[in-house]
Amino acid sequence: MESSTRIKVLERLARSTTPAADEAIKRACEQAIASLVDGVDYEALEFSLDVLLTVGFRHSKEVVVAADGFLRTVESRALVNSDEHGAQLEALSQYRNAHRLMTKAIDLLNALRYLETPTVVDSLLWASRHDEESVRKAALSDLTGLAKYNISVYFGDGAAKGIGSRPQFLVIETLENKCDDYLRQYLRGVLTLLEGLLSTSMESTKWSSTGVTLSQAVAPAHKGVVEVRTRSISLVKKLYRLVESKSQKLSVIRAMNTAARGDGRGAFDKDFAEMISVNAQEVLGFFGDVAKEEDDLQIIQKVEHDSYWIHYHTASVEVKATALEVKAIIDANAEYSVYKTLVGFEGIFGDWAKEHRDESFTLGSQESRARQSKILAAQVPADGFDVWRARILRFSQTESNDLATFPVFYEFLAEVAASYPDFGLELLTEHAEALSQFLIPLLRGVWDGDKRAQLLPLMTKWIDEASEKETSFLSACAKVFLSTKDVDFEILEKILEKATRLRDVFVIRQVATVAVGRSDSGAWKADLKKLFLRALPRLTELGDAGWVREIWYREEATEMVGEFSPDERREVLKNLRLLPQIDYQAEDVLAAIAEREPSLVVEYLCDRLYDPNVAVAAVAEKAGYDYEELPYQFHTLQDSLSRDPKAVVAEVLDRYSADDSLFEFRGAKLLQAIFPQFSEGFQAELVRLIRDGGEKGLEFVAGVLRAYGGEAFIQPVAKELIKRLPRSSPLINEVEIALMSTGVVSGEYGMAEAYDRKRSEVLDWLQDPDERVRTFSAKYVNELQAMSESERRRADESIAVRKFEYGEE
Repeated sequence: MESSTRIKVLERLARSTTPAADEAIKRACEQAIASLVDGVDYEALEFSLDVLLTVGFRHSKEVVVAADGFLRTVESRALVNSDEHGAQLEALSQYRNAHRLMTKAIDLLNALRYLETPTVVDSLLWASRHDEESVRKAALSDLTGLAKYNISVYFGDGAAKGIGSRPQFLVIETLENKCDDYLRQYLRGVLTLLEGLLSTSMESTKWSSTGVTLSQAVAPAHKGVVEVRTRSISLVKKLYRLVESKSQKLSVIRAMNTAARGDGRGAFDKDFAEMISVNAQEVLGFFGDVAKEEDDLQIIQKVEHDSYWIHYHTASVEVKATALEVKAIIDANAEYSVYKTLVGFEGIFGDWAKEHRDESFTLGSQESRARQSKILAAQVPADGFDVWRARILRFSQTESNDLATFPVFYEFLAEVAASYPDFGLELLTEHAEALSQFLIPLLRGVWDGDKRAQLLPLMTKWIDEASEKETSFLSACAKVFLSTKDVDFEILEKILEKATRLRDVFVIRQVATVAVGRSDSGAWKADLKKLFLRALPRLTELGDAGWVREIWYREEATEMVGEFSPDERREVLKNLRLLPQIDYQAEDVLAAIAEREPSLVVEYLCDRLYDPNVAVAAVAEKAGYDYEELPYQFHTLQDSLSRDPKAVVAEVLDRYSADDSLFEFRGAKLLQAIFPQFSEGFQAELVRLIRDGGEKGLEFVAGVLRAYGGEAFIQPVAKELIKRLPRSSPLINEVEIALMSTGVVSGEYGMAEAYDRKRSEVLDWLQDPDERVRTFSAKYVNELQAMSESERRRADESIAVRKFEYGEE
């Protein structure tokens, strides 16, 4: 019996409670569990997991223990795949592996979450720290689902009685029983559970034969829900005292903030409002304690931000008053006031008691902060350089993955370095490591001042000392010239040579970016062009084309590339062959070339299609993203290329003549991207090929039509092609397939309706003067009619079967 059939049989048995069914299910579970213990055959293990997903709830205790053990041990086994896959075995092995089985085991545990909650919690928490992303994501997702309230589970569904807050009680009880080290070790998973327990949203899903119904509600303020929330808040408070790093503390504060939020979907009953009000006051009390005790200004900023939004959204007078108490504590922190002005990407400005719906109020106008930062910069000597040195070093420890977080701080540092160059030089000389993220504004401030002579030796030293392990200083020395008053080509040349020796594509890219970004100055234009053209082949040699993503938005980039000679443009296109995908950033550069030499860009695109770069594809796959010869559609490039359909078609036809394999997915796909709608010129060129291109031209046009998914606008060209083809030509079938294609359809009768529509579109062909067109259309119309009727019968049968499966009449 095939595996799929055996699973269907087990599905039927699972609904039965007869002794025979019990015995069969017990035997199936025992066999599947035995396989999971030490099995190595991939197909057998996968089938065993499918069996337990189907009937495992009948023996949940034994099944969750087996699933947990399997989850923790399968990676250590040398899995074997069936030889029946032949040559595909190696390719399939990267998908049919231990991690895929682990995610399936997680699905099994999730299916039993309400039956064996504590064991499932332990297993999912273990998996939530796994090195493999797919395993980790699956575990975290299921932890969220386990902790959140489900409408059907809580209240019941039909005849089935609900179990209320029992799963949530078991989750919080399981966490409360863990030791401190365990809670620290599995912090991310624990916080995921706590955020689920504190969420007030409830959902459920109900399937029928015709669709799925998604229901949403808010958690009721029943005694069990209130207790779970109270205990969860207490555990979050405990976690804050246990963790040490800033990022961990911020994560705990984020989880705590969940307890203060209602659902936000309209009016609530009095009990719910009271529950949220009590929780919010407790959260704000905790925030007030953090604001008093915490030295880290970024954490204080997070507390201020969350407290403001609790104040903003609540209707409770008590909650608003408690939030204002937190504000008073924070306002008394003078050092935080300075931090908020310079770094305050989440800081709150203004009077909380007033209603402000403009977000610029809450985050503070960047212009007003910039003005205040100039005032602060002017006060540096009066406050003392020692004071500001400590502040700058402290503020620079703010954690963020996005340097756009610091625009005001950046300009402040540049202002300070320009106004007090000796202080700026001291920061660069003595504290460069600590200020590594902020070297550029300091370098710019000193460079544009009168201490350049003293700065040059330091920059030269950084360039000379750069190594493969440390190139951040080298990068800063290059990037600073994007914003300085002038450009030092000698320094840039040194940086380029050093980066080339270190094979550091990122720094070489920065040099190329400077060359493009500063090319708007006529005085340096020629030298910058030479610099770019020296950097470009080095990037090509190192397999990198990332410069496009860094300069695409600059008009100077397209202007520079547009003014290149044909040979220089070829160098650019040679480099762009290294792109794993042609995105909108690369399109802008390609469009600048296509405006001058469209055939050169078409040749480039054909090269990508007919000779894909295997090395680039391998690198892309290793990095976890796809290699794509062409995008699904162009955003701007077709505007430049479609102006000369004759040249475009000629280039693609040449490639077709040399290699006609997979044409629908290569040359025809390219033409469809350039001419998404049949322009008058493109249609005329195809018709010319039909009339004058011989047998090869006819084949070419038939292949092009296949790429358009049966769009109605291909019909004039299709009709012209039919007129030229002998009745016995195999291309007649190609034309029919091109016309019959439907693209995406929807609904039970979508295909039938699509065939009816196609039939109506060609009915007038039955009266066409050309006898070949009439003969073709008569056969085509009859086929469409038969296919439509067949599709309707299939849809009727499918609906009947689904209604039976869901017990519907």
